[in-house]
Amino acid sequence: MVQRTSKIASAEEAVARIADGSTVAVGGLSYYGAPMELVRALIRRKTRNLTLVTAAVTSIQADLLIAAGCVRKIISSYVAFEEMGLAPNFRRAAEKKQIEVVEIGEAFLAFGLKAASSGAPFYALPWSLAGSDCVRVNPLYQRGTDPFNGKDVLCVPAIAVDWTLLHVRRADAYGNLQHEGTAFMDPLLARASRKVIASCEEVVGAEELRKDSGATTVPAMLVRTVVESRGAAWPTGSFGCYDVDRAEIMRYAKASRNPADLEAYLQEAIRPHPLAAESASKFSASSVFAERHLQPASKAEIIATEISRSVHDGMFTGAGTGCWEVLAGLRLAQLTHAPNLCFTMGGAGALNPRLLHLPPSLNGDEGLANCEARVGLEELFDLELGGAFDIMFVSGMQMDQYGNVNLVCLGPHDKPAFRGPGTVGLEFAPCVPRWVAFFRSHTKQVFVDKVDFVSGRGHGPGSLNQRVGMPDDRGPMLVITNLAVMDFCPETKRMRLKSVHPGCTVDQVKENTGFELVTSAKVPDTVLPTHAELLLLRNEIDRGGRLASLIP
Repeated sequence: MVQRTSKIASAEEAVARIADGSTVAVGGLSYYGAPMELVRALIRRKTRNLTLVTAAVTSIQADLLIAAGCVRKIISSYVAFEEMGLAPNFRRAAEKKQIEVVEIGEAFLAFGLKAASSGAPFYALPWSLAGSDCVRVNPLYQRGTDPFNGKDVLCVPAIAVDWTLLHVRRADAYGNLQHEGTAFMDPLLARASRKVIASCEEVVGAEELRKDSGATTVPAMLVRTVVESRGAAWPTGSFGCYDVDRAEIMRYAKASRNPADLEAYLQEAIRPHPLAAESASKFSASSVFAERHLQPASKAEIIATEISRSVHDGMFTGAGTGCWEVLAGLRLAQLTHAPNLCFTMGGAGALNPRLLHLPPSLNGDEGLANCEARVGLEELFDLELGGAFDIMFVSGMQMDQYGNVNLVCLGPHDKPAFRGPGTVGLEFAPCVPRWVAFFRSHTKQVFVDKVDFVSGRGHGPGSLNQRVGMPDDRGPMLVITNLAVMDFCPETKRMRLKSVHPGCTVDQVKENTGFELVTSAKVPDTVLPTHAELLLLRNEIDRGGRLASLIP
């Protein structure tokens, strides 16, 4: 009987097919599920001039390739290390123009990949998304006309990919891949190229995979090569096997501060790294509730409570990367006044997770253990674009008096003094009826007269919102900071001081704001979390006390 061909190979054999100048998609989300052994193999091979395509949020997998000189251009909506800070080599290379950054948001990425996966030349998005400065600086966004109603649409091209690198929990020798927990954007990245190289923690028999064929996330016809390598995602996490090695990522970030240390790190890190034992660094929480229950509300607990009060029963929304206050606030709302509220958590897409501790990352698998459903990133992007979200929560590096948000750069876009992580989901803001912004630091550097780049369009000024088809009743609703709560004047759409947190004064808020706030003669204090709300936050949502340490 004729035998089916095995696709198993070494990492070196697998990446040898990738020519200089190729467009390569690298999977995983943030610091989870990244194909790091394949990344290291590309660096060892000294592959050059790559165009790198990433998932919606990427981390060390992209930064390491940039540090090693492999990347000429990057197509990504967000590059950072979550709570560990910005991606140092991405930031440096972008500021010095050593790489080309294709400035996009999540809509461009997700639907450009969808166009490529279906063979379409482009994807037409609602014209309201044209309010972002991504459209101004990136000529790949193009204005078009809907042939059925004559209205303007915003077109993004298919993101053509030559090769896709993924990491999965298990595979068979023929290339059928199974993720553990969630697949993030990996299946979409796979379909965009149809030439997948995958590392896996273990190769299992084909008959074993057939027993649970519904768990196969990427089928064999899309896969060229399988590399079996225990620990191949390290130092990122691999669901079901080991957690993120945060100490190693921080060691890399520290080494990136000067060229000699970085070169030494690269020489060490690109060696194959067999992981001998599972990580024991899962979040373990000792109950500190007894010590905290009498403490006054922390600043982050105040923000979480205000977020809770901003949502209503029956709404649908989500808590994104790095948004612990949002996750806590939404769960608090479910436990108090909005039992029918539905929300997703991070890139893993856990719907209505029940957690007693706020996890180190919202993109991890903690929420999957006790949730109602798993909403994949592809489906989540469809829902966002289609207007299914009732409210959205955002943050950034800058905000102006009309609520425009910047998460891209400080200074001119072509010569930035400081490069931020990227527009990420702010591009979807016009698709959501109302949104709430939160900031952990209220300073003149954050609240500026004019943002240097518009990642998410606010209320104006002027008639821009009308020109891009964004209704007047959409846009920012509240701004919550460590000092105060602001809303927007209905007539002028300018930011208005709604309340100041106890212990803070109106003058303090004004002194720390780079524009003139609309202020009434008497500004009330923010209503602090009630005793019942604090009990829920500290005993049912955040037993580990993460909120207490978020804001000094």
